[in-house]
Amino acid sequence: MLTNQKLYKYLLAFGSNVGNRHQNLNKSLILLEEYICITKQSVWSETTPLKHPEFNTNDHENYVNFVCEAESRLNPAELYENIKKIENIIGHPRERRWMPRSLDVDILFCVQGDTNTPFLKGKPFPFKGAPDLNVPHKEYYNRLFWRHMVEKELNIPEEFLAKHFEHD
Repeated sequence: MLTNQKLYKYLLAFGSNVGNRHQNLNKSLILLEEYICITKQSVWSETTPLKHPEFNTNDHENYVNFVCEAESRLNPAELYENIKKIENIIGHPRERRWMPRSLDVDILFCVQGDTNTPFLKGKPFPFKGAPDLNVPHKEYYNRLFWRHMVEKELNIPEEFLAKHFEHD
């Protein structure tokens, strides 16, 4: 690895609730290796589908979810474009929101640093791109399983994450 290069460091959330969920997630990690280097990962957990007032999720299968810390030379817009390509390969219908999917990858948080900067020492990098790309992720505090994985398993304090929302 090259030293002292500028990098973006991310917290990414992965989920799958269609087909062979573990196989879908493993394939996504293999395909993403071209764009990111995972430095830390939570355990994979099964979660029930979230409820939504507009979209019926009662018939959705359970998800397998995990989060990871990763680094990349790609900025959030560039990474998101590649994530969408991989989601489309594995299976992510986009006809409407809240549909079951073989793969869903969300960018939760982003910091800037270099190869020697740990995530917790990076500078928060808020980003607003396409209508469906907002970093930090607006739904972070509504997903208790994300919070547990990030704050308890990856040991990233909520106080640090809250700073990312101060830039809104």
